[in-house]
Amino acid sequence: MTLSIYIFLSLLIAGLEVRRRLRGMPIDAMTAFNCYYLVLYALVPINVLCFGEDVVRAKYAYETFGVGDAYTALSLMLSYVLFSLGYSRKSSNRSKSTVRAGRDCYPLASSAYVARVIFVVGVLLTVIYVVQIGGISAVIAMASQVRSGEYQIQSKYIFYRNFSQFSSDAFVLFFVVLIGKKIRGLGITGRDKLFLLFTFVFFVYYAASTGGRRPFIYPVIVCYLVALSVGMRVKKWAVIALAVIFVFAGLGSLISVIGSAGSLPGLVELTTIDENASWPALLTLAWDNTSQGLSDTYMSYVASQKASLWQFGFLTDVSDLPRELLPSQILGFTRGRNDMLGRTSEYMLGHPLDEDVTGEVPLGLHGYLLVNFGYVGMFVLFFLLGRFYKWIDGRLKPVEPNDPVGWLVYWWVALVFFVYFREAILTFVIKMQITWWLTILLLGYFRSKQAVGLEPTASIKGLGGFGADQVSQT
Repeated sequence: MTLSIYIFLSLLIAGLEVRRRLRGMPIDAMTAFNCYYLVLYALVPINVLCFGEDVVRAKYAYETFGVGDAYTALSLMLSYVLFSLGYSRKSSNRSKSTVRAGRDCYPLASSAYVARVIFVVGVLLTVIYVVQIGGISAVIAMASQVRSGEYQIQSKYIFYRNFSQFSSDAFVLFFVVLIGKKIRGLGITGRDKLFLLFTFVFFVYYAASTGGRRPFIYPVIVCYLVALSVGMRVKKWAVIALAVIFVFAGLGSLISVIGSAGSLPGLVELTTIDENASWPALLTLAWDNTSQGLSDTYMSYVASQKASLWQFGFLTDVSDLPRELLPSQILGFTRGRNDMLGRTSEYMLGHPLDEDVTGEVPLGLHGYLLVNFGYVGMFVLFFLLGRFYKWIDGRLKPVEPNDPVGWLVYWWVALVFFVYFREAILTFVIKMQITWWLTILLLGYFRSKQAVGLEPTASIKGLGGFGADQVSQT
């Protein structure tokens, strides 16, 4: 019965998306949401029900709370239906046209300038971090220890590390600018290609220095979605993007678990023991790691159904938000673990985490809403979230289909929504993606200057990598 509901939910999501495509609707935030929900709340539960503990990372939660029942499946399906109804409810054409008419395209010249500015900032902060850790290779070797909290960096200003992501964002932004130049028939210079190469190198280095998978995966997804949104033919890109995502989602997590570079020979040995079976074994490991990582959100919701209302407090993460955002070492106070996150982690893991060790387990949005508002509140809020998602879509979707920077802003905000949807932790949305928000503000500032008729300055033209004959066309 339970498996049948998930199969029906999969077909429902796929059917609604196919219907949207047949009606000529573009690939947009709702398409991304359908794919996201299909994977995490339909295919993942089917995988868990069929293969059990082998595809689950939360072993204690699996053994203690089970894999969910028909009520779990029905509540996930009803949440999706209500969200879709909220999204599909039409707003007045007058208000929608008014909002869209008041927006201009993001100018390519100033967007390139922003990419160069944030790149310089990101590189400088990366250099400081390298000096603190003790070398370029040491940053990579110590990434997993820093991420897990085993290695503590002694600095009052370590919060700057959140802004090192600018070097990665610069690659995405400048890549998108070059997409704009290509679709508008503007020449891509050798200087453009060289700068893109520099940003790519620092993007890879930054992502490797975090010891995580998402710093690799998110930029790839965003670049692909922007190219798709502006109408580029991206069949080859799709294959490359999926391959990169699979490698870093699967083997990336495996390497992260292995830890330091000294442990990597074990991974190499796996691929050389048996020439006939090594690569299949490695792919199997990658698939298992990917499946286990994706199962966390579903298992958190299953566990949340066993918890009582307000067991972890009522919206305590919101009350802790000011303290979470302030730099504790500069202001001289001790910031412990978020109270609600500490309680949910102990509930999911079966034991409390040490104060200085990471590895917290959030409940995901379904679980978060359930333990704070109950089933009725969760269903009502999913409908309202659908309305809010539609509101974001209407205000951020570019007026001109060939506005690549506008699509970048659109997909960045959509991706932030998915980050919150999976984790349900406000600090992740604000703090971990702070560079996205600041970059969007900079892009909006230069777009507003263009709207009032102010031309980009000569310095912007030079730093942006555009000739004078090109700026007028952007």
